[in-house]
Amino acid sequence: MDLKLVKPTKFLEAEFRAAISEFRKNGENQIESAFARSNYNFDTYLKMTKQAEAGFALPEGFVPFTTYWSVVDDKHVIGFCNFRHYLTNPLMIEGGHIGYSIRPSERRKGYGTQQLALLLEACRWMAYEKVMLTCDYDNIASAKIIEANGGVCSGEAISPRSLKKVLHYWINL
Repeated sequence: MDLKLVKPTKFLEAEFRAAISEFRKNGENQIESAFARSNYNFDTYLKMTKQAEAGFALPEGFVPFTTYWSVVDDKHVIGFCNFRHYLTNPLMIEGGHIGYSIRPSERRKGYGTQQLALLLEACRWMAYEKVMLTCDYDNIASAKIIEANGGVCSGEAISPRSLKKVLHYWINL
């Protein structure tokens, strides 16, 4: 299976919607939030992802970010990831440069580790020297993915949003 990162595209709209539905059925609504901001209009969503990458029309508190979809065999959307172009004080506590998720039915297949490796390669091409990631303290799978990609835990904090403990990682590129 050939995993690639692609930017959002109309060609994969049905797969995108199926993945969003699967996250929702699993009680994971954070993945849906960007689509919800577009009022579930796919063309508006595509426009918003392009604007976000360019730093235009961002929601309050957001920084410019690039959205990628993780796609297997050029047709099956198995996950999503975002690269935030710079850190703010809130992102230093929770969020970091990178956010990622794998579709529930595709977990435990190694895709998360591959997805992050591909995104880190893109960061290298963008001339970043290091990136910060965070994960919930009890999210062992995410911590393993980060560590498998060279992440070194640098500390922890309490999320002001969830009041849960969050681990901080840095990856040198």
